[in-house]
Amino acid sequence: MAINFAVQEKPSFSTTLLMVAVSSIVTCGLLMFSQALGPLAVVLNLALSLPIAYVGMRSGFVAALSSLLIVFVVDVQLSSMHHGLFYVLQFGSASVVLPKLLRLGVGWFRSIGVCLLLTSTIVFVFGWGYASRMDTTVPSLVASYISNEVDGARQIYQDAGLAPEQLEELLTVLATTASFFQQAYVGLAMISFAVVLVVTLLLLSVVARGRYVISGGLFHDLRLPEWLIWFLIVSGFSLLIDHSVIQQIALNVLTLLLPLYFLQGIAIMTFFFRKKAFSTLSRVFGYVLILVINPLPLLVTAIGVFDMWFDFRKPRAKTT
Repeated sequence: MAINFAVQEKPSFSTTLLMVAVSSIVTCGLLMFSQALGPLAVVLNLALSLPIAYVGMRSGFVAALSSLLIVFVVDVQLSSMHHGLFYVLQFGSASVVLPKLLRLGVGWFRSIGVCLLLTSTIVFVFGWGYASRMDTTVPSLVASYISNEVDGARQIYQDAGLAPEQLEELLTVLATTASFFQQAYVGLAMISFAVVLVVTLLLLSVVARGRYVISGGLFHDLRLPEWLIWFLIVSGFSLLIDHSVIQQIALNVLTLLLPLYFLQGIAIMTFFFRKKAFSTLSRVFGYVLILVINPLPLLVTAIGVFDMWFDFRKPRAKTT
């Protein structure tokens, strides 16, 4: 029997009701605000699961599920059934399932993996069912959506009064990006779900304040399974095969695996930040540089990949 050791205090029934109400109101407010912001709400949406997930960590699965259902009903009333279902599919696992697993003592990395697999399966099954009902296919739906977005972006570029050379360059980049999205939509969707889960976990650890404990190893000790590297190698070489289906599968696998090795590279950098006793401000500055300055993201990803052979965190014998 799993031991519910992650919870250090049990809120009263009245406190639980209050948290359910507050989390529902806050989440509905974030949803409305994100709709008003449009594309600029991407960063805000990363924290959309936190209020309900916090209730789940404090008061359990039933309380979190109640908050999720309240938000779903309100969203359907204020927006549409489509928008409400989209919210539940994208954020439901991070809001309800993730805290449930953490409360049962499942490690944070495994909990994210389980939630990612669950969310991806439900979303793709739902997408397949929706496509069948519309007498079309999932790739066709994706292609239609990307085409509409590209047409909107192209119109914005053309109305911006850019120089012909600059406009042509932007349109070329737009076409290349659209082609990549259309080929790698499975991997990109899974990465977007994973980002929501990771950010939710990070925020849960920040607001814990001793009320609960998140089990699992420390982040700077994160090490991916060694066998995973073979999927990366095979996928990389498969891109050289002149077969569209094989290339698309390989591209999706790489789209999913490379961010994982980037995460492992960040864990290695965190290990050295801690080892050298960098201040918090210096660490934040280092992380920002890694994210925004090319080719640092590629370099950090390479560090994560080659850690299997070089074991960068292994204690080195001092020489004199």
